[in-house]
Amino acid sequence: MAQESNQEALLGALCASLKGCITYVPLRTEVSFGTYCPLPQRAAVYEIAPRASLDPAEEVARARSTIGEHPTAIMLPGRRFDVLGTRLGQGGGWYDRFLALAPVEWLRIGFCFEDQCSPTPLARKPWDEPVDVVCVVSREDGTLSVHETRARIEAFSGTL
Repeated sequence: MAQESNQEALLGALCASLKGCITYVPLRTEVSFGTYCPLPQRAAVYEIAPRASLDPAEEVARARSTIGEHPTAIMLPGRRFDVLGTRLGQGGGWYDRFLALAPVEWLRIGFCFEDQCSPTPLARKPWDEPVDVVCVVSREDGTLSVHETRARIEAFSGTL
């Protein structure tokens, strides 16, 4: 694994190549991804508002309309992740429904704090949609670790 300082450069390089980004408004327990993954200039950006009352199908349609056919990443928050790409959210399944409808080619990048990243595999239910990359932020010093999960290797052929 690369040194921590190289991790931010790695994520920055990945984000710089994107032409589309789906982002989220971080809740108080969620990482503010923009600190670690600045959005590229001239990228089409679609921001998902706090999700409780939103329809996932309508959000996918709006995001697709905004982003078009560009290489895109979805930035995802989570209550808990493992480095194999399993993501647990707030319990309502909103992001699982959103991801199930989103283009399979869209790269999925999850963000969490180190205490939200499980060192052991989490139980993955059949409806759980995994992520391609897990970015783990230290609460102590803000360093970043980037983990490519290969959870959807058949769906996404890109690598970090």
